Amino acid sequence: MRNEKPTVRQIYALAAALCERAGEEFPETRDAASELIERLRVESGHPAPRLEDAFVRRRRWRVGAHAWPSASRVASELVREME
Repeated sequence: MRNEKPTVRQIYALAAALCERAGEEFPETRDAASELIERLRVESGHPAPRLEDAFVRRRRWRVGAHAWPSASRVASELVREME
């Protein structure tokens, strides 16, 4: 088996399964997703600031493997936060 990053479909399936496990409805819009993420972070005691309090950094677009966090890292963080 190749050691490749999860596909977008796999990440959505994982997110849907985690929502179902937590008794949450899968968000249908970006705004709903942001609200759900923020609420779950606050409820779990996540140390990151609230979205509205966070400093927004402007980065130049980078091309390459490290331009975005890996889907597996994002999924791992979601699983930890949902536990």
